[in-house]
Amino acid sequence: MWTLITGAGSGIGEALALELAAQGHDLILAGRTVSKLEEVATKLRVEAPDREVMTLEVDLADPESTRDLAQQVSDAVDRLSAFVYCAGVGEPAADFASLGLIDFQEALAVNVSAPMLLTQSLLPILKGSDPSSRIVMIGAGMDKHAQPGTGSYGISKMALRRLVRQMSVEFDTMSGGPVVSLFQPGLVDTPGIRSHIDKAGKLDLPHAEWLTNRLASGDCLSAEQAASAIVFTLNQIPESDFHGAVFNGADLVDSLSFAGS
Repeated sequence: MWTLITGAGSGIGEALALELAAQGHDLILAGRTVSKLEEVATKLRVEAPDREVMTLEVDLADPESTRDLAQQVSDAVDRLSAFVYCAGVGEPAADFASLGLIDFQEALAVNVSAPMLLTQSLLPILKGSDPSSRIVMIGAGMDKHAQPGTGSYGISKMALRRLVRQMSVEFDTMSGGPVVSLFQPGLVDTPGIRSHIDKAGKLDLPHAEWLTNRLASGDCLSAEQAASAIVFTLNQIPESDFHGAVFNGADLVDSLSFAGS
C-alpha cells in the first residue's frame, strides 16, 4: 500500500509520514531538500522497520522536475493507494505594490500547476483500482480571507481549491478514477508558519502579531494533530463523503478528541 507525500521533509508532511508508516503504508517522500527527506526516512526505518521508504528530490516549480518525479514513482510502483500534496510556497509582501511577479509565479507553479501536472502524470497508477485511490490537497484558510501582504500564497491556494473542485468533476466521468478532497488545516504550528510570521513581522504586516498570539496561546493544531486528521479522512471517511469534500482540520481534531474521550 504505497502513499506519495510531497513536502514530506518537515511539518505536516513529516508528521503524516510517521503516522501512515505506523499504520502500514509504504511511503514515497518527495521534496526539495534531500537531507530533510533522509532525516524523515531514517526516523521511519527506526520506528517502522517493516515499511518500505523511498526519497525523491523534486523542484515543484519546474514542470520537467515534476514530470520526472511522476515518472520515477510510476517506474517504482504499480499503484498508489494515496497521494497527499503538502508542498506550498508564497512569500509575504509589504504591500500590493511590492508583490513580486517572480514570487507570485512560483506560488502559482508550486501550489496550483504542480499538483495538477503531478496528478495528471500519475493517473495511470491512481485509477482503475477498488477501492479508489485517494488524493488529498492541502489548502490554506487565507484562500478566502484576503489580508495585506498575503497575495502570492492566498491567491494560489484559492486556485488550488478550484482545482480540487475541477478534479472531482472530471474524475466523476473517468472509469475507475481516483477520489479527491481538500484539507484545510487551519493554523498549524510548523517551521513554515513560524518562518512566515518572522518575515511578516519584519514587514510590519498586521496578521503577524495576531498569528504570534494564537501560537503563544496554543490556539492552533500541532503537525501531529493535523496529520491524524488527514489519516482519518484517508482511512475512515467513505468514498462518497470523501470525494469533492472540503475538510476542516480543527473540526476533525475536535470530533476525534471527543470520540476518544
